[in-house]
Amino acid sequence: MSGASRGNPMGWAGQIGRGLYRCVVLTGLTCVMAVAAVPVGWAGSALAYSWSDEMAAPSAVRALAVAGETLLVVLWVAVAVWTVHPLTSRALARTARRCAANWLGLDIEVTYRTVPPVTRMATGFWWDGHEYHKSEREARRRARVHARFHDPQLHGDGLWALAATVTVLPVAALPLLALGYGGYMAVTPGLTGYGVAVMAAGLAGAPYAWRILGPVGRRFLGPVPSTRLGRRVRELETIRADLTQTQAAELERIERGLHDGAQARLVAMGMSMGAAEQLVDTNPQAAKAILAEARATSVTALAELRSLVRGINPPVLTERGLVDALRALALDSSVKVAVRSQVPARPERPVESAVYFSVAELLANAAKHAHAERVTVELRYEARMLTATVSDDGIGGAAASTGSGLTGVERRMAAFGGRLEIDSPTGGPTRITVAVPCELS
Repeated sequence: MSGASRGNPMGWAGQIGRGLYRCVVLTGLTCVMAVAAVPVGWAGSALAYSWSDEMAAPSAVRALAVAGETLLVVLWVAVAVWTVHPLTSRALARTARRCAANWLGLDIEVTYRTVPPVTRMATGFWWDGHEYHKSEREARRRARVHARFHDPQLHGDGLWALAATVTVLPVAALPLLALGYGGYMAVTPGLTGYGVAVMAAGLAGAPYAWRILGPVGRRFLGPVPSTRLGRRVRELETIRADLTQTQAAELERIERGLHDGAQARLVAMGMSMGAAEQLVDTNPQAAKAILAEARATSVTALAELRSLVRGINPPVLTERGLVDALRALALDSSVKVAVRSQVPARPERPVESAVYFSVAELLANAAKHAHAERVTVELRYEARMLTATVSDDGIGGAAASTGSGLTGVERRMAAFGGRLEIDSPTGGPTRITVAVPCELS
């Protein structure tokens, strides 16, 4: 509780009221699963203790029997919860995650297994992804059942229900029990003082009891390892597919540049030199003119080759590093660009190249689409994270839509475990940041 709340009675009242409300919510959430397990657990315990009463055995044997009965009761409760959890635990866990996000800022993302589509085979049977069925209805029903009862994340939600029943429920319910029992003691003659003290203790603990959701939620509400690994595998597969498409497009660009540019000029130069060879004896002046034209063609072809190579790997980037390469890029830009850097050393070569081409794409967008007049590029390195922020005074409205250059930048950053952040309201200004983890040399 903050210092302002300690000195402000209204702040105390707000904290206590908010704490009591959150304790009630958490108690209600966790009681649902506990109540579902009570009938089965009660039946198992009644059976066990009735069997114990009928036993005529020495005390050591009876003690062992009592321990076995207790374990049996625990197993009964666990089985009851595990049987009910596919129907209720997902909704309860989703509500608990929403509470953790709203109360603690704890954003937890999980992925549930989707129901696979059913397919009609050539034999007339229906395939649900696991087995064959005679009817489409049965195949869809079995697909839903399999997705529900074999989802690792649902099993993790069931584990959350068990953990919350054991940890969150007693702690969150403690202030409520203190208020209830303290109120009963307060109206009991001779116990009024004790009742008031118990109620005061319950009110004092209300702002803190609900915070048990934080550590327990971080441990049991997150994605289970199998789903986390599966999601990471899907992300890597998507990145690999994007990189394959990007490499194919780059190879096509190089091939097209060589075929339409340098190759055509070299072929024309060869034809010109052949013509000059035939005229060198009969018409030396014409041969000289043709050779001069061929020399000019060779100079143009060489310039095109250098431009093509520069697009693949700019020499200044290799020789001088990212900062100087971006400054050279700023000099060639059609808008006024200021480059500011707080990077003490050079990052890894692949990271340099990715950030360079990302910033080049952002500068091109600022000039072409945003109609900006001034652009600022800021480079920073903090906590092993290299960030490049491109800000412009253009019209704004930038978004990473399908097929846009920003989508390509996002894919390029994702390949290195980085991210793209866009802040571009309509009317501007635009502020786009690319960030990638790396080490400096």
